[in-house]
Amino acid sequence: MPRAVVTGAFSNIGSAVAGELLRRGFGLHTLTGRHRPPGFEQVTVAPLTFESEHLVRELEGADVLVSTYWIRLSQAGKSFDTAVDDLKLLIDAANRAGVRRFVHVSVSNASLDSILGYYRGKAQVDAALRESGLSHAIVRPTLVVGPHDVLSGNIAWFLRHFPAFPVPSGVARLQPITLADCGRVIADAAEAADDQDIDAAGPEVYTFREYVELLARACSVRRLVFGAPDWLALASLRLVELFLRDVVLTREELLGLKQELLLSHSSPLGSESVERWLLDNGQGLGRTYINDIDRHFGSGAAAPIGRPE
Repeated sequence: MPRAVVTGAFSNIGSAVAGELLRRGFGLHTLTGRHRPPGFEQVTVAPLTFESEHLVRELEGADVLVSTYWIRLSQAGKSFDTAVDDLKLLIDAANRAGVRRFVHVSVSNASLDSILGYYRGKAQVDAALRESGLSHAIVRPTLVVGPHDVLSGNIAWFLRHFPAFPVPSGVARLQPITLADCGRVIADAAEAADDQDIDAAGPEVYTFREYVELLARACSVRRLVFGAPDWLALASLRLVELFLRDVVLTREELLGLKQELLLSHSSPLGSESVERWLLDNGQGLGRTYINDIDRHFGSGAAAPIGRPE
């Protein structure tokens, strides 16, 4: 039985990857800070601690390592720079442990020249993996849509609780992929033998406004969706953030959206319709607000987000 190690198998993307690998007959070990959900005793668990010797021990005997680790917000001493350093340490540990293949979950349009720390940091890890000598795949998802998706879920929450939704002015397109499709693409990359740099995107492209309107339809609500200057959209969110005690959207994330960084320029590897998934599952979206700070740095940091279905 081939053995896979997945970072974050009880988180969002990691859970979809873990489920795919289990269905394909892999033995599964995860490095995570989250508790194992009931019913998954076959998944062995160790802490995701970025200490070199610990990582080497946990990776020994692994045929493939799938790394889903990254951060969205700088909190608790973590930043994009520390995330890059952590993943370089993981790459080195995989080499020392003799891991056959390393799959890194990056982001669409990562670039070393990007002014955005998220995308530049991902590109730095991509470059380190290419230079490592390891058999590897770099998978670059766009917007991953599923039951635990922060962006889509919280847009749905706003649509359920406010009569209007301001959309930043200008046409910005995105090309989402369902969580299940994303898990499949990453698992395919794990089973492949050649070095790969691939996007994980679905077959449909929307403007951001169209996507918000689709979410409103999926939630069966009628709302005024209107164009607004960037400063007004961000200022409106900042007021709400004071009550939510969270960061809903960063300025960098808005710039990434306006630069169309969630749009792939390759033939889509995802086949499942995001629109169909949202219309089928929209009644469950946005029922509760997803506090991302609490999810990763607060009381929810140890709770499972997803589970390998």
